[in-house]
This record gives sequence, structure tokens and C-alpha cells, in this order.
Amino acid sequence: MLPPLGIELDVSFGDSIQRLVQAGVIAPRKFTAVYAKRGGLPDWVGELFTQPSSEPIMMSMRTAPYLLNLMWPLGVATKTRFNEKSKLNGPKVGNFASTGGWTLGEARNGGDYFNKIPAIDLTETQEATVLEAAENSFRPCCNNSTFFQDCNHGSALLGLYELAASQGASVDELYALGRVANSFWYPGKYMEMAYYFQKLENQSWDQVAAKTALDKKYSSISGWQKNIHQPMVEAGLLPGKQQQGGGGSGCAV
Repeated sequence: MLPPLGIELDVSFGDSIQRLVQAGVIAPRKFTAVYAKRGGLPDWVGELFTQPSSEPIMMSMRTAPYLLNLMWPLGVATKTRFNEKSKLNGPKVGNFASTGGWTLGEARNGGDYFNKIPAIDLTETQEATVLEAAENSFRPCCNNSTFFQDCNHGSALLGLYELAASQGASVDELYALGRVANSFWYPGKYMEMAYYFQKLENQSWDQVAAKTALDKKYSSISGWQKNIHQPMVEAGLLPGKQQQGGGGSGCAV
């Protein structure tokens, strides 16, 4: 489920990060400063600020935090028709964790950039593909779909979906990418989910449809607690500490 060497995704950044830099959504000096006390940025991240990349994105426990912070502003800023109907689109646009929490651009926060930057070129059909997947993909830190990108993880997954769709991914391929991303961004909750399906549903993780795993029933925080965590506790399949650990949001900004 979480191979040590990671999982290569069939999607690349292209020039999307450069576009964010040019628009001020990402200020490289601020981004670099965040990681200065953590050992510095890997070369591959810094290179995305100045040049396009056709290399497949590698998702691993090591790269996942960087990818979260690269895809987060993509989801917030990329201009799409469907974001005009987003719950973020209004006078309080800067008050969400996804927008207000993004402070690594030139503006005060990400609210100034919401749905304004052509960072990714999407056709109307590709936008429809993204929207379908986003409305049916949840994350175990809240009860909102990826379309309602009210936190950094929601924005990041939306950004990943937009990148992939622009490069020809189908809805089912987006779901597959979403399951991989959520597995690395919420490893504890998704490991427990995989264990649930193995022990209580007699399905190995690779037998569980990606859309099923991402569904509100299992991947929203309330669905995860009710349909994954609680059955595992009742079956006595979790260590003592984990039996008490079903409530955390896991949605740090």
C-alpha cells in the first residue's frame, strides 16, 4: 500500500508551477524559507520554480509533504468554470484553511488568487472529468468533498486531478490517483482502512475500487469513524492507543 520507494504517478507538473510563480501565487523565497530549518528544499522542487518538468511525479512518504504544498496552490488558484459555483467563491473566500492558510505567495493569502490563474489548461470536457471525480472524493479530516476544497489536502487533491485531467486522465484514473495521494497524506487512517477491508470484508487493498475507498462512506471523517474505525474497535482488531484515536482531523495547514 505504501511501498518504501513510492509510487510513480502517470502525471507530470509541466509548467504549472512556473505559472504559479510568475503570477505570484508561489513566492520561491517564502517557500524556500519554510524548509530552510528542515534541511532545505530538494533540488527537484526548486527546479519546478524555473523550468517545466515532464518527469512522472513520484509519490512517497518522503515526497508527499512537498507535493502537498506544491499541489495546494494549484487547486486554489487554477481558474476553472466549475469553481465559479464553489462554496469558496464569495466575500469570505480568504477565510478558509485552504485560502487563508496559503501564505507562501506575494499576496496576503491565497484568497486573492482563488480561481484566477490559468495555471493548467483544461478543456470543458476535462473540467467535467475533474468535477465528477472531485465531487465524489472525500478526505478523512472533514465531511467535505474535494470540490469543496476548504483545506490544504482538498486543494492539493483538486490540483492533482486538474493536472492529470489536462494530460488525458479519465475519471477512473483520477480516482486511482486520489487513492494513492490520500494514502500518503493520511497514512494512518488509510492503513486502518486497508486493514478493515482485509479483515472484515475479506478484500485485499488492491481489490477495493478506488472510487469506493474515496467515497463519503469511508473517506469522510464521519464515514471513516463510523464505517472503518468503530467496526475495527468492536472487532478488537486495533491496539489500545489506536482504539482511542479515531477523532483527530489530520488537517494541519
